[in-house]
Parts: sequence; C-alpha cells; structure tokens
Amino acid sequence: MARKTSPRPWLPFQKPNDTEHHPDHSAPSSSLMDDDAETPPAPPQKRTATVGRAVSARSKRVLTQLRPWAAEWKWPLICLAILTSIGVTGVGAFIWLSKAPPAVDCKQISDWSVDSERLFCAQESAASGKPEDLISAIALVKGWTTENPLYGQAQMLLQDWSNALLIVARDRVAQRDVKGGIALAKQIPSTSLSYKDAQASIVRWQEEFNKGQVLFTKIQTDLKKQDWNQASQHLAQLSLNTDPGWQDRITEIRQQINTEKLAAKLFKDAQAFAAANPPALLGQAIALTDPIDRKTFVWGRAKAEVVKWRNTIFSLALAELDKSNISSASTLINSIPKSVQLTSANVDFVRLIRGQEVDTNKDFSSPSLDKAAPVLLAIQLVRQIDSKSPFYSRAKTLLPRLEGQLQDTLSLNWSGALANLQQVPTLKMAVDQAKLIKPNRPGRIYAQTLLAQWQKELESMEDRPVLKQARQIAKAGKVEPLRSAIALASVIKPKRALRQEAQTDIAQWTYQIQVIEDTPIITNAKAIAGAGRLGEAIDVASQIRPGRALYGEAQNLISGWVYEIRLAEDRSTIAQANRLANIGSLTRAIDLASTIYAGRPLYGEARSSISQWAAQRAEIWRQRERDYTPPASDSASDSYDSSESSSDYSRDDSRDSDPEPSKRSDDSTPSSSDDAPPPP
Repeated sequence: MARKTSPRPWLPFQKPNDTEHHPDHSAPSSSLMDDDAETPPAPPQKRTATVGRAVSARSKRVLTQLRPWAAEWKWPLICLAILTSIGVTGVGAFIWLSKAPPAVDCKQISDWSVDSERLFCAQESAASGKPEDLISAIALVKGWTTENPLYGQAQMLLQDWSNALLIVARDRVAQRDVKGGIALAKQIPSTSLSYKDAQASIVRWQEEFNKGQVLFTKIQTDLKKQDWNQASQHLAQLSLNTDPGWQDRITEIRQQINTEKLAAKLFKDAQAFAAANPPALLGQAIALTDPIDRKTFVWGRAKAEVVKWRNTIFSLALAELDKSNISSASTLINSIPKSVQLTSANVDFVRLIRGQEVDTNKDFSSPSLDKAAPVLLAIQLVRQIDSKSPFYSRAKTLLPRLEGQLQDTLSLNWSGALANLQQVPTLKMAVDQAKLIKPNRPGRIYAQTLLAQWQKELESMEDRPVLKQARQIAKAGKVEPLRSAIALASVIKPKRALRQEAQTDIAQWTYQIQVIEDTPIITNAKAIAGAGRLGEAIDVASQIRPGRALYGEAQNLISGWVYEIRLAEDRSTIAQANRLANIGSLTRAIDLASTIYAGRPLYGEARSSISQWAAQRAEIWRQRERDYTPPASDSASDSYDSSESSSDYSRDDSRDSDPEPSKRSDDSTPSSSDDAPPPP
C-alpha cells in the first residue's frame, strides 16, 4: 500500500494549518492527497481535468496570500534589484577589461581593416623571410601617407623588408636565376630607400646577363663550325663576365668544348676506319661512334653517317640470308651496337635472323627444356613480324618449321623422361615415342641417336640377367660348369648391347678350360725333363697346339730344353776340337768347330777358338817359309833325300802344323788340303 503523506506548503512562509482549515480547499486536498481512499481511480481524461482545477485554485490562493506581503516589502525589493543590476554590470566590465583583445585573423585582412591590424599582419607575414611573404607585407603598407599615425613605424619596417627582399634577389642571381632576381628586385617600392640600389642592380644584372648570353651564343656557333680556337677565345671573354650565373657555367662550357673536340675525333676515326676496311666491318666503325655524346653538335652529322652504315650492313646481311649463310648474316647484325636506332623493317629482319638461327641449329644434345626455350622465343619473334613487312613471306614459311621443331623437342623431352626411369616398359614407351618423329622432321637425327642409346639400354636390361646367371654358374671353376656358362652366354646374339661383354667372359672361361685341360701335359713334360729325357719331354709338350691357353708356356719350356740339348752337343764338339788342336791338328780342329753354326749356344765360343787356332796355323806357315832353302846340287839333293827319309815320320806328324802360307795366311776356315807343305 502506498505511503500516506501530508500536504506540504507552497512557500516557506506559509503556515502549515492554513490549508487544512480553509473551507474552500478541504475537499480537493482530501481527494488528491489521500492515497488510502478506496474509491476506484478516475479515467485519465477526468484525472487530468481534476489536477488542472486544483493547480488553478492553488495559484489563486497563493496570489491572495502574497498581496499583503508584497505591499509590505515593495521598496526594499526594488532597491535590492537595482543594487544587484549595478553589481553585475561592474563585474562584467571588469572581466571585459582584464581579458586580452581577440587575435587578428590575418587571413581575413582587407583594405577595410584598421591600419594597426594591417601593420600587425604585415609584420607577421614578413617574419617568415620568404620572398612572397615580404612582397605581401610591402603591399600592405606601401600606400600609406604621412598623415597616417603609423606611417613612421611602417616606413622603418618597409625599409627592412625592402633590404631583405633585395638580399633574396641577389641570392637568386647568384643561383643563376637572373630573371627571378630581377622580378624580386622590381617589387621594391619607389618609396623605399633601397629603390635606387635595386634599380641599379637590375640594370647591371641585365647588362651582364645579356653580354654573357651573346658570348655563349657565339661559343655555340663556334662549336657547330668546329672552330676550337675561336670558341676558346670567346670562353676567355665570358670568364671575365661578373654575372654569377655565367661564372658558374664556365666549367660546364669548357667541358662542352672538350666533349665536342672528343666527339669530332671519334667521328673522324670512325670515318677513317670505314674508308680503310671492307663494308662488312662497318659495325666496328659504328662502334667507334658509340662513345660520342648524343648532345653534341658532332653527333648531328655523325648520326646521318651511322644511319648510312647501318643500312649498308643490313643490305649485306640480307644478301647473306639469300645465300642461306645464316651465321654470316647473324654476325653482321650482331656487329651493330645496341645503341643504334633501328627501323621497323630492321627489327623484323633481326627477328627473322633469330628465327633462322634456331631453325638451322640441329644440335639436340642440350637438355630438352633448355632447347625448348630458344625455340619458343624464336616463334614469338617470328610471329611479331608485321604482315606488311617485306620479310613477312619468309616468316610465314619459317614459322611451321619452328613449331615442328618445338613439337619434336617436347616429344623428345617426354621420351627422355620415360627413359630416365630405367625400366623395361618405360624404355619401350620411350622408343615408341621417339619412333613417331618422321624422317622429314627437324629432330629426326637426334631422335635416331636417342633410339640407338635407348635400344642398347633396353637390350642390356634384357640380357643382363642371362649374363649374370652364366657368371654365377662359372664361379664353380670346373670344366663342365664353365662349358655350361659358355653355352648360356652364347645365347646373347651378335649386335646386342652385351654381346662384347659376353664374348669377353666366354673367352675367359675358355681360357680357364684350356688351362685345366693342358696343365697335366705341362706337368708330365716337366717330370720327364727332370728325369733327363729332354727329347721325350719335348714330344710331350708339343701336344699343346697353337692357340691354346698354355701354348706359350709349352713353347718356352720346349725352347729351354732344346737349348740344353744343343748346349750339350756344342760342348762335346768344342771338347773334341780342343783335343785335335792340342795334338797339332789345327785344320781339323777348325773344321770341327765350324760345324757350330750361328744361333747355337756355344757359337761365340767356337768362333773365338777358331780365330785362335787360325792365327797359330798362320804363324807356323810363315815360319816354314823363312826356314825353307832350295837344293843347289845333286849332293844336296842326295842329302836331302836321305834327310827326307829320316824325317818322314816327323814330317807326317807335323803335317797339320805345316800349312801352305800362300794359300792360308788369315783364313779362319781352311780345308784339308792346307795340311800339304808349301811348294819349293
């Protein structure tokens, strides 16, 4: 339930019981303030009307109560109101006087603004020191007359601003901006003390600038004529000019003269080279002009010559292209420096040459992707040749060949990728893919090379297991397994990739079989030879036929045994000859030793003995010639006969030592007739 409240007075001086005992307001107050009434609430429209009547009645009551109070306090209230009004006015005036005046908005300044504001804004503008701000400040005060109370202050400031503007103008001139400096100096008003100085500076700057401009024009004319001496003289005169801009440009102009001289020399050298060499070397002449500065006057004349040389080179290259000398045409084109400007026809010709180079390049040995990139580039270049170009017909013929080459390259690339997997199915696919390239295609030759390579790899992969199995069987090292291995390896047919490797293994295994078969024969022959039966050992070792594995060893053994046999025979012959020589039968000893012919083991020893014996026999013959005396009479003859008969025995014994000197003096191989004594 709502809390019940008692009615409150409308004013603080109202008595609390007045309302309760007033006969006119007892009923309304009770109906409005009594919240405990049990009567049902009235509708909103009726409730609003009731509240309005209550307020009206209360207002009338208040006015009735205030009338006696207002009559009593009338004049005190009027005085209080007057005093309050005066106090408020004084406080407002004090606040207004103590506050700073509002700031001047210089953006809104105009001719209607007060002079103090104009002067203030002029000072604010000139404070930045910028030429445009100085000009604005001068414009604000330059029209003031002496009647203006701020004229004196304005003139002082105007002089400062004019001096500052003149300084800025001089800086502009020093920075080679003569026109800008003159424009600034002209902004100084005639009322300024700096006006005459500014005007004099303007005249001086203009005169010096004009004199420098005349000399500069003369220098440019001299450079066009390549009159270096006259240009240097005019430069010397220009160096005396006091204009800062021209002084700063002295180094630049001197550098220009040097650049023109260098350009003239380079152009002269290029002309001399072009005149002394064949037209095919005109590209080098153009290269000599490449360092020429394009801003020089010389380049204007050199450019026309370069264009003529360029056209000559392209004409020569076209002639080489007509002869199908693509490399020569490309060399001529490449000799032209990149800095040379080409016509649209020249560019189309270069594109055609690049396409022809790729078309004539049949080297497919490089990786496929590396090969495809130049072909793609060549196709794009040829496609860019304009249909109105004189080389369009050739490009139209060349383009299908390049596209075919690209297709072949990509096809071989795919085939190579399959072959790199090193599997029998993929190798067969690679072979089949490469076979699709027809004989008239650009990549046919390289495709055949790859086909041969992949075919060998395929054959190797197919035959490798067979050869591996044969080698596994041959590891037993016996005759029958070796023969089985040979039979298995022989399955690899001629012209197969592993045929040579298989034949090498077969030869090795055949060698092992022959070694196994012939080793007992060698062992038996050695045993027989060890027993001293060399002849029988030779017969046994001779059973090994030529071409067998141990034939060489057998022949070496046979040669050794034959040497031993001959050595024994020669020793017997030498011994017998020595016995004959020891008994004085030198001729017979020589004859016997002579039976040892060249190539025998003791041939050298026999020849040495023969030489010794022949020398002894010759000495005997010479001694007999000295001792011989012919018979003088019959008595001598008789005595000779008797002495002959007594010495028959001794002469017979010394017959071999009595050779005939006239027949054998130094003969190393005497006959048996040499035993006869020399004739009388």
